[in-house]
Order: sequence, then C-alpha cells, then structure tokens
Amino acid sequence: MARTAKTSRPVGKLAVPIALGGAIAGLVGGLATTLVLVQNLGAKLDDAAVSRGWTIGLVLSVVVAAVAFGIAWMLAGKVGARVSEVGRSVGKIGRGGAEVRVRIDGNDEVAALGRSVQALASDLTALLKDQQQANGGMHASLDPLVQQLRDKTVPQKFPDVAGYEVDGAMSNGSRGGLDYFDVVAVAGETPTTVAYVVSAEGQGALSVVAMRMARDELHRAFAAGATPRKALAHTNKVCKTHLPTGVCAKATVLQFGADGAKLYQAGARTPLLICHRGEVLELNAEGLAIGLDDGPVFEKSLRPQEIEMSPGIRLVLGNDALLRAGGLLDLLRQHSPRHTRMFMNVVLGGLEQDAGEDGLREDLLLITVKRAGQE
Repeated sequence: MARTAKTSRPVGKLAVPIALGGAIAGLVGGLATTLVLVQNLGAKLDDAAVSRGWTIGLVLSVVVAAVAFGIAWMLAGKVGARVSEVGRSVGKIGRGGAEVRVRIDGNDEVAALGRSVQALASDLTALLKDQQQANGGMHASLDPLVQQLRDKTVPQKFPDVAGYEVDGAMSNGSRGGLDYFDVVAVAGETPTTVAYVVSAEGQGALSVVAMRMARDELHRAFAAGATPRKALAHTNKVCKTHLPTGVCAKATVLQFGADGAKLYQAGARTPLLICHRGEVLELNAEGLAIGLDDGPVFEKSLRPQEIEMSPGIRLVLGNDALLRAGGLLDLLRQHSPRHTRMFMNVVLGGLEQDAGEDGLREDLLLITVKRAGQE
C-alpha cells in the first residue's frame, strides 16, 4: 500500500492525547479546588461573593488547563521528536543501511535506545566489512569496470522543462554503486518528461546484468515515445525473457508536466521526498520488481501515485544510499526553497562534508524537480 508520511520534525502522535490529558487534569483540578473553597466559605459569604468566587475559579481553572496543555505538549513533543529520530535510523537499517548516525543526547531511556541502535549499526558495518574481505573484494559495486559501464550513461545535461527546475548529479563514493539514472523528454501522443532511477536487486554479477538490461530497455522505450506504464511493461517482458529465473532489477519513474506529477515504482522501496514549506513528506508507489513475472501480474501491480505540483513544491528522487545519508532531511528542510542549482550544491556538499575525512563510501544519487513560480 502506498503511503504518505511526514518526515519533518514531528512532535509525535502521542503529543495530542498527552497534552489533552494534562489540560483535562488541570481543568478538573481547578474546578475541584473551586468547589471545595466555595462549599467551605459559602456559608460566610453572600450570594454575590459566591458568584464571583465561581467565576474566578472557572477562569483560573481554564488558565491552569491551558498552561498544563502547553507544558505537556512541549514535553511530549520533545520526546516524540527524539523517538522519531531513532525510528528513522531504524528505518534506514531496515532498508539495508548500516552507516547510520543516531544523534540522541541525554541520559534517559530514549538516549539509551539511540545508543543501542547506533551500536547495532556499527556492528552491521563491521560485519559487512568482514564479509567483503572474506570474499576477496568481489563486491560487484567495487569493480571499476562496473562503474565505468555506468558512468558512460551518466547524462551531461538534462532537458529544459517548461514550468520546472530540473537537475541531478551523482557524488562518487569509495565503494561505488549500482544505479543508473536520467531525465528524458518523451515525445508521445501527450508529450511529457520522465526522470528514472534503475537499481540492482542484490550485488552479484547477474544483478549488474539485470540492472543494465532494465536501464537500456527502459531508456529505449521512452525514446520511442512510450508512457511510463508501457515502458515498464516492455522492460519487464524483455528482462523476464532473457534473464535467469529470479534475477531482477528495481526502477523508479517520475513523470511530470503541466498536469502535475506521477510516481511509478517497480520493486523499488526508496521513497520519493516531497519538500514544501519546511516539511518533507515521503511517498511510495506499488509495483513488482522487473523480470520476475511474465507480465499480467506485473502490469496489474503497478499502482502509481499522483502528486499535485503547485509552485514551490520540490521533489527529490535518489538511491538507497542518499536516503541513508545522515543529515539529508535537515538539509532538505533548510534549502528546499532555494534555486535548484544552489540547492544541489548545498545539499550534496553538506552530505560530502558530513561523511568526514574518509569521504563517501557509497555513490549518492540526487535528482530534483521543482515547480517554478511563487508560492
């Protein structure tokens, strides 16, 4: 099921019931205190004084409830943001990333959880390094020939798209990567533009073959004017016919134009990031990986997600390594409103700087599409 989830610094869903609980407790406590005072002093006061007492008590109860709501909201929000930060780190590990940095300060239980997640990520990094050494460095993405094959397809310039700012780049890491990408103007019955990312499923030699075959067929279909659905269906049939059973590739296709944007994902689970007014939303679409099915199930499973593109909205598409990069969401929130060229420089520069003296370990792929105009 496709999902849309906020990734801007949330206060957490628990903040609302906790804050309401604090407000109700403050209101009930204030009213109870007023009732006790009025009952004890009522016999000594006239009716006007009792009425004023009730009025003052009610006002103070409301004030206490508002203060309690604000304090509970603030405290719950801080806890929710910290837990969400740990949750995002766990999500990165679940998507296959071991290079996770959990930024949780303090000595409480949330900080302890963050340190445990960081220790888990560090252990995974060490385990992967040991496995690579044990296999004699035969990791497919480490092969310079694989990188040269990919680099020959890296676009030098993207097409101009009316009403949009479009750019993309790849920052090379020491371990390389297994991702192809491009932005193509499709001159079909209804001219449109597509940005795509094709990635390997796995890391062996067959994965490299599947990825390259999927990229070539997808690119060829777009050049012939095919729609994203038809291009993906064609690519799937070719890969199913020529690849061994079980070998597949993943693809994400973003179609955009005057009517908005539409996201297709075939086996890919790396979300599209939607940046608008300081918030970052995640969006996924459904679809089987390319090359696993003869066709009917693949085509039926493709369920794109439509995106309304008002001026100022920026879409960010990348590979798994980009989504695992620490600090990405903060950079997107801060710099999304900038012009696209400056945005690319600042975001990729910030990620490279955050990688430290050793530099990036994996190739980072970043494609961005922003609707031009004033919000």
